[in-house]
Amino acid sequence: MVNTGKPSKGCYLCRARRIKCDEGKPGCMRCQKVKRVCPGYRDVFDLNLRDETKSTKQKMNNRMINSRSFDSSQAIVDGSQFVGRADIIPNSSSFSIISPTSDTSSWPSHASSGHHHGGVICAQISTPIDQQATCFFLANFVLLPAQNTMRGYFDFILPLLKGKPDPCLSKAFAAVATASLGTRPNSKALLPQADLFYVKALTKINGTLRDARTASSDSTLAAVLLLSFFEQVTAPRVSHQAWNSHVDGAVALLKARGPENFQTRRRRDIWHITIQYIANSKAVAPSVDWWMMVSASDEIIAKFARLNLLVADLRSETTTATSQIARTAANYENVLRVQRKAEALEKDYVQWFKSLPPSWQPKFETWLGDKGIGYNYASSETHPGRIDSYSEMWIAYHQNIARSSQILLHFTILRCVAWLGDLKDYTLTPEYAKAQQVCCPLIEDIVASCPYFFGWNKDRNEAMVDKSFFACGESGNTDAQANPKALWGIFIMWPIFVAGSADFALPSQRLYLRGRLQYISEMMGIHQASVLLKAPVGQPSIYIYGQRQRAQFAALSRATQPVVQSRGPENVPKSA
Repeated sequence: MVNTGKPSKGCYLCRARRIKCDEGKPGCMRCQKVKRVCPGYRDVFDLNLRDETKSTKQKMNNRMINSRSFDSSQAIVDGSQFVGRADIIPNSSSFSIISPTSDTSSWPSHASSGHHHGGVICAQISTPIDQQATCFFLANFVLLPAQNTMRGYFDFILPLLKGKPDPCLSKAFAAVATASLGTRPNSKALLPQADLFYVKALTKINGTLRDARTASSDSTLAAVLLLSFFEQVTAPRVSHQAWNSHVDGAVALLKARGPENFQTRRRRDIWHITIQYIANSKAVAPSVDWWMMVSASDEIIAKFARLNLLVADLRSETTTATSQIARTAANYENVLRVQRKAEALEKDYVQWFKSLPPSWQPKFETWLGDKGIGYNYASSETHPGRIDSYSEMWIAYHQNIARSSQILLHFTILRCVAWLGDLKDYTLTPEYAKAQQVCCPLIEDIVASCPYFFGWNKDRNEAMVDKSFFACGESGNTDAQANPKALWGIFIMWPIFVAGSADFALPSQRLYLRGRLQYISEMMGIHQASVLLKAPVGQPSIYIYGQRQRAQFAALSRATQPVVQSRGPENVPKSA
């Protein structure tokens, strides 16, 4: 089959009636006018197909004969597609992934229906939905590390899923795979099924945790981490606290296992959960020293991990210290101590950036001029200014996390300065001038990296092409029409939020970054980005304003409180 051009984006009913559709969401106006329920739209990946030539058919037949495709009972991923360390796929030419569910009757009836055309089986149409979900998750979120590195994501689940995986893990994997595909545009019909898998996985995990022998297994920990990822993908539809609870559960399992069982690379792949601590200004538990007992072979990543854990602890201390209303000597000393810690930690980040080798440095690609007045930055792929590329997406991710942490440290310093200065204007202080001087270039660096994450101009510039290896599909992608990997949305959304919500961001930068968050949510299917869109904008001023409002309210309450004098002996009336 070949593509015959740009497919129609109209709804099913308008296309059947051969009339122009206004493509309204959730339903078009044409359907409403005829008082019918709009049946929805085709998937954006659908193509108009036509009969192939004889030679094309022969090529397709040869390719299908030589390839190892999914069979009807379980999803089999060809070992040749797994490019990475040899220990990821132990001594096997093919890697077996359990089908998300054995209960195929619960899937849509058309999911497993085959379609034959001229003796050729069209795999794209006949592949069951559960197997499509498995492939989609492996091809978009399971990043395989390069040889002798730790630069992977979710690759620790591959050996655990091999053969006959633990039921707890297989159900969690089914929920995550279905949800990751279901959150894509025009695939919402899969979400109820993903919710059902989630409930089954949660029930199975709760039963597993009651047994001390199975509670500390690798499969149980992996299942809990997968459920936390489920909450990231489906965030607006469930309580945002569910993500936190799953991360806390994973940390509790690690704590029960002890640091001596946290030494393998497979178990060190959970450093990404520190973002949850930073985002929620939550103290690290167990302590930072416990986490850093891990022997890291990469000194750059080891220092990066420690700095981020310290940022999470410090943000928790800042919230506690600056929420104190009483201006006592002890509170002053505590806030001043937090400020000094933030200043020292910010210097450590500066040194970390200076210690990076040349392979970690961004490369300047081009400079874009101003778009002019009235330009829609919210829907733009680029922002005026510098555009950078990186040698590896994983490196760009760590650089941006470090930049966002450095920005947050300056927010902490300013919150402390504002508290210590009481009602004085903190924007006139030297600390504010320094924060502005440091944060503006950091925000610009994050903005300059966004086109690389979203694959801008990759068909014309090889440096903008992602060359990472995933557990399914081909490495890299030079196709200009192909969407960026969904994992890159997870990698970039937290730095985008921090930069876009900062007081120092330019209005055009804020519009552009918030537009990127909306793209991550609506087009890449990472709905946690929509939660970040609803978060307050204007940091640290919004927190400082809240601090001062509480202080003024407390002062007003004390001023209006009636004075009750104690009745001393001199006020006791004398007896007659």
